[in-house]
Amino acid sequence: MNPIKERKPIKYLAVENISFDRLACTNSRFFHNRHLSIILNDKPLNTASLQKEIIYHVAEARLILILKGYVEVNLNLEDQYIEQGYVLLLPADSIMELKGCSDDLEVIAFIIREKFLIDESLVFPTSPKDFQQLLKMTYLTWDLAQHTPFRKDVVLPIVQAIVVNIQCIYKEMNATTVTDAAARQQQLFQNFKHLVQQYCELHRNIPFYAEQLHITPHYLSAVIKEASGQSVMFWINRSIILRAKVLLNTKGMMIYEIADRLNFTSPSAFHNFFKRITGLTPKEYQMKMK
Repeated sequence: MNPIKERKPIKYLAVENISFDRLACTNSRFFHNRHLSIILNDKPLNTASLQKEIIYHVAEARLILILKGYVEVNLNLEDQYIEQGYVLLLPADSIMELKGCSDDLEVIAFIIREKFLIDESLVFPTSPKDFQQLLKMTYLTWDLAQHTPFRKDVVLPIVQAIVVNIQCIYKEMNATTVTDAAARQQQLFQNFKHLVQQYCELHRNIPFYAEQLHITPHYLSAVIKEASGQSVMFWINRSIILRAKVLLNTKGMMIYEIADRLNFTSPSAFHNFFKRITGLTPKEYQMKMK
């Protein structure tokens, strides 16, 4: 590996990247302080914080309601088609890539800097009744947030209640539509993906993840294939590629530095791996992004 004196940080998608000046020139309304940001009726591309085909490492937890239109994203290794009536809960440190969206896409977004209990990403459609209830809670939060001085002890518990309500709606939906065996498979799949996100830079073999989950490699392979339609190595390799794309889009990072950061034995090993998975060399990917 190449010696590196100082590791360069990944550029996260953080609230500081949002152009509130640009938002002020649109139909969107926004509230922002050091605890919480709320954006109403936002068209995400208006903020200049999201671009298609770019990988983002999301810094803060986010709560999003889709009011209108649709969006296609890759979220934490999974492709998602999300449309009106959907709810998203994203924990801090999520990885996201915007694939495309309709021109009429509108959302309500909460950017949460407090340490709320959002331990996994949730993306699902709600019933009209549940969605209207969430909207009422959202607009109540918006109204209370306007008070000066900001009443943190009033507003933040309501935001936490919205998060818990979304988690309850999701659990109730799954309790009625998923068998116990399928639920266990999905939980194992989620636990596996969390481990992959945590350890993929260091561990790229099935036995490691099976040991962490206290099951055999054969059983892990069978469950992941059944739950996702893809192999264990597909998810491991995809996570590494997502990390690589983040780094390749980070200004100033050399390819040999990225190979070292991702613990490849050499730049050529990283080059061959990236091309095998994506069909492009790391350099060709960078040029395509430019």
